[in-house]
Amino acid sequence: MARRGRATIAAALSSIDDAELIALARDLVRIPSVFRPGDPTATEAPVARYVERWFGKQGFGVEVHEVVPGRPNVVAWLGDKDGGPSLLLEGHTDVVTEGDPREWTHPPFGAELVDGRIYGRGAADMKGGLAAAMIAAAAVRKSGATLHGRLVIGALVDEEGDMLGVHHFCTTPLGRELSGAIICEPEQNEVCLEQRGVVWARVLIRGRMAHGAMPQAGVNPISATGALLAEVPALEKRLRRLSEKSRYLEPPTVTPTIVQAPAEGIGQSNVIPSSARLTLDVRLGPGPDGDAVAREIDVACQRAMALCPGATIEWAPINGVRLATRVERSEPLVQAVASAVRQVTGRPARFGGVPGSTDGTILRTSLGIPIVTLGPGKRLIPHQVDEYVEVSELVEAARIYTAAALNFLQQ
Repeated sequence: MARRGRATIAAALSSIDDAELIALARDLVRIPSVFRPGDPTATEAPVARYVERWFGKQGFGVEVHEVVPGRPNVVAWLGDKDGGPSLLLEGHTDVVTEGDPREWTHPPFGAELVDGRIYGRGAADMKGGLAAAMIAAAAVRKSGATLHGRLVIGALVDEEGDMLGVHHFCTTPLGRELSGAIICEPEQNEVCLEQRGVVWARVLIRGRMAHGAMPQAGVNPISATGALLAEVPALEKRLRRLSEKSRYLEPPTVTPTIVQAPAEGIGQSNVIPSSARLTLDVRLGPGPDGDAVAREIDVACQRAMALCPGATIEWAPINGVRLATRVERSEPLVQAVASAVRQVTGRPARFGGVPGSTDGTILRTSLGIPIVTLGPGKRLIPHQVDEYVEVSELVEAARIYTAAALNFLQQ
């Protein structure tokens, strides 16, 4: 990189105020943004308003897109594309449920700072990463760099659900013009080049209602549900045989996450329900296409039905089938991020893979752009009680995003 480019990066990094970053991350965590269906006050809207105001004060262009009522994407940008590349720093504003607050050592939305850690739901997944991206974008602006393209920051809704936010963003002019994206998810600041795919298989099991004292008069869908659960290990093995080995990704897994009977209404102790529901979280490795995955799930359902005469089992993918993604190290975006890691830490980049699926999956498959996933937070901490992010990782991530954006947009 030319001397002027190095000087610009140095100026941008020197403008990052660690205390400001910590305060911003804590502010975001303190705003509950669990989406609770049926409660119009429990959406991402309050945190989106905060992000919108913050970018407005920083002098960025800002757009707010109401994806569905009460659930807005906030998109800010710096610079003009003008034939150059457009880079996205992407985060999501929703967080998963905190569960029972009594199980937390620190209040789930207290954002307590203890021993170099910020505790709270979303601290790692991923308000920490979002705060780091916001501070990085502000640092790029303060540097006065002439960008040969556009820097975009997306704070999107519904990543933990149906990914409505990123699907909508891909249809907007700013989305369609993207050249690449850094996904700020918690990956211990590794440069992740691959992501596992996912199918959320929503299964409906139908039986025949009857009195619990006379089971022979009905067909118990719970028994069929149990038979399908017993097929899970074999389904997982078949998917693993279909998948290619990956240097960075764990093999496919199949995890039951929701079991419900009856599927609708209120259960009674002396009533065999007419239906049950089951959700399987199927994580995919590279290799099989959507049809191949669907066939294997079909086989599991058919085997379970064969063991439970009279029961029927049907399934459908929630939000479709998202296949595993991959980018090569030779991509200019990967090189820009890897260089940024060395510039900031003095160490070579650690490469890795994402065990789950992120908004980046949709950006990669819908827009065809390269994605790199890198962000602060331990990989296993999301969705647990006492979720936290290390302040040291948070600061490092903000600095890496800053250098990576300038590397990519000053080429």
